[in-house]
Amino acid sequence: MTTILGSIFWLIITLGVLVTFHELGHFWVARLFKVKVLRFCVGFGKPIWSRYDKQGTEIAVAPIPLGGYVKLLDTRDCDVAPEDANQTYNSKAYWQKMLIMVAGPAFNFILALGLYWLMFVVGKNEIRPTLGEPTQLMQEAGFMAKDQIQAIDGQAIRTWSDVSLNLITAGIDRRDVEVLVNTVTGTQTNKILPLSQVPADVAEEDLIDYIGLQGYRLPVTTQMGPLNSELPAAKAGLKAGDELLAINAEEVLDWYAVVDVIQGIEQGPIALKVLRGNEVLEITVPDLIADPDDPNRKILGISSIPPSESEQNYARSLFFKLSYGPIEAIPEAYNQMVKITSKSLEMMWKLVTGKASVKNLSGPITIAQVANDSVARGFAWYLSFLALVSLSLGIINLVPIPMLDGGQMLFLTIEKIKGSPLTEQFEVKAQLIGMFMIFCLMSLAFYNDILRSVS
Repeated sequence: MTTILGSIFWLIITLGVLVTFHELGHFWVARLFKVKVLRFCVGFGKPIWSRYDKQGTEIAVAPIPLGGYVKLLDTRDCDVAPEDANQTYNSKAYWQKMLIMVAGPAFNFILALGLYWLMFVVGKNEIRPTLGEPTQLMQEAGFMAKDQIQAIDGQAIRTWSDVSLNLITAGIDRRDVEVLVNTVTGTQTNKILPLSQVPADVAEEDLIDYIGLQGYRLPVTTQMGPLNSELPAAKAGLKAGDELLAINAEEVLDWYAVVDVIQGIEQGPIALKVLRGNEVLEITVPDLIADPDDPNRKILGISSIPPSESEQNYARSLFFKLSYGPIEAIPEAYNQMVKITSKSLEMMWKLVTGKASVKNLSGPITIAQVANDSVARGFAWYLSFLALVSLSLGIINLVPIPMLDGGQMLFLTIEKIKGSPLTEQFEVKAQLIGMFMIFCLMSLAFYNDILRSVS
């Protein structure tokens, strides 16, 4: 329940900030060109709060936090007093109306730049992109455990997010990539990852697993450490030093697999195969019990032998803070914004052309969950997430679909070319088509969100 409430709260905060900034762009440029703003509203629906500023603009907040709008004085919408005729939107020059429309998305890009700058100044806790034991294509290509990825196709790689961005897009294209790595011996070498060998029926969400990409994890064996005599495992006859081979006939190769299997068990009995010395034993534990420290968690009562001190020191060395000074952070923020924008446009084009699956579309539920998760990871992570969504909002609003800013810009351009305003009938039909398209996209995004939630 706490997670759900947290997700809803951070969804409202996220969309509230981004929508307010987006509409502020339209509002500010409209005021700059002396266009009268009738209402500045964050959210949709009947306003639950409003007040008027000194220039007569109603500042309002509505209950549905999935957007907002700025209502401008326009002779096509209402009767306009003669003294206000020069303050109407439709009386302004083409270039002024275009700037008013583009200002919303532009402000989202400006906000993203500022958020990335602040993220770099604050510093974001990261882990160096270091490989665990590669499998499948990674193994066949000669990658080794503890290889640190430095570049992919000449693009510098600093974090696991960089790795995912580059490999997912290349994987969708089934394009081989050149990967520069630092080996555990300290040498640099280039290796070719043959993504062209990925079968066409492998979905995007399965690409990373099929490639065999795994991050480094502390090696923890299945050998058991000291046992609590009051817990089920010890009572069933398990002893410190026993090596777990299988749980309920499912082979376990390391302690991470042990944890995964136990988490999937709802009730006993639990059949364990263990190696004690040279003898393989079958031991049955009647059931799991509630963890004394966490009643919502069930436990078997076993623990692992800690990794060696050298492995622990190596793991600690992989953690770093990605940060820059206020001046250095400016070009870094710009480069980050350009990179994410480029990858977003590339993915959008793949969706349009059918190369990428529509399963990649996400809606408010996923945004809420990721927002809550990013807050839990730290302030800098939330800033990064907020910047990403701000860029997405700016890009989407530039798409030439009626109801979006890009659609209004398209209408203005058509009017400029034909030399006369579009008919009211045409605009109404276009708006209905745009509304239907947005409804379909939102429905698909919601559907994908629900599938992710239940899977």
